[in-house]
Amino acid sequence: MGYFVTVLLIIGVGLLVWKLGKNIVTTSKQETGKAFGPTLISMATWGTPILLAVATVWNTAYQVPAGHVGIVYTFGGITGQRGDGLQWVAPWQSLHNASIQVQGHKFQKLASFSNETQDVFVDATINVQVSPQQIQELYRDVGPNYFDILVRPRVLQAFKDETVKYTSVNVAPNREAIRQAVRVRLTNELKTHSITVQDLLIDNISFTPKFQNAIEEKQAQSQLALAEKEKIVGERAKADQAIETARGTAQAILVNAEKQAEANRKLAESITPEYIQYIFANKLAPNVSVMMVPSGQQFILSPDMLKKAQVMPTVAAQQ
Repeated sequence: MGYFVTVLLIIGVGLLVWKLGKNIVTTSKQETGKAFGPTLISMATWGTPILLAVATVWNTAYQVPAGHVGIVYTFGGITGQRGDGLQWVAPWQSLHNASIQVQGHKFQKLASFSNETQDVFVDATINVQVSPQQIQELYRDVGPNYFDILVRPRVLQAFKDETVKYTSVNVAPNREAIRQAVRVRLTNELKTHSITVQDLLIDNISFTPKFQNAIEEKQAQSQLALAEKEKIVGERAKADQAIETARGTAQAILVNAEKQAEANRKLAESITPEYIQYIFANKLAPNVSVMMVPSGQQFILSPDMLKKAQVMPTVAAQQ
């Protein structure tokens, strides 16, 4: 449409200049006027075709960048597409560049809810790509703003449907499960429109400041309780170790006592009255033959034992 307006404008200006030059030639009585008139006629005669050629080339040549497809419009309707590079179309056609590269779109503070209807805010990034073969169909059915019409509302709804499955404290730990579920859902819903979901990332999950403070306080209390529990376990281990040490010491004392008792028992069994008299007799002088004891007391050394004690040293000396 713009091309035809440009052509009509050029032709109109050319005719106006040509007519002005013609009038100057026929009405002017001065030599300068007669010379200027033919100049205007010449400009209109040659300038108009040149301007028409320039306008035609300007409206038929288009440069399509790499990673883009040129959508051809004819009187407002999509009639085809072109690849990248220098492309030529009819003067009455127009060409609009459409990206077929992977495009990343960020979402800030997507409002969702947890299982307890607690506000959950998700920051996410989605990478999508349109099929080069089907992009003109997408532009024809939806339009150039297909992302805002098809992708954005689906992303928001998918996150809402997934976060509501978890309690508030379990949303963040299950972010990978939420991401996978949302990506699978978007992939299935958008592939019918020739839109491929290359990747979906969850950048951050946040809550209201009040709830965030409550979570941090609870985590601090949990860490403190865990530290106390570990301390108790450590003290219990020390106590168990002390008990085992004491038990081992007591067992050793008991064994020693039993051995000592056994030794004492055997020693007591080996000490007979005769042995005691023998030891006593050996303590006496060798020439003792008479012992005086108080009246009324028994002999602690029998005469026979005294004789044995005297004989044994003599025999030992002879040997």
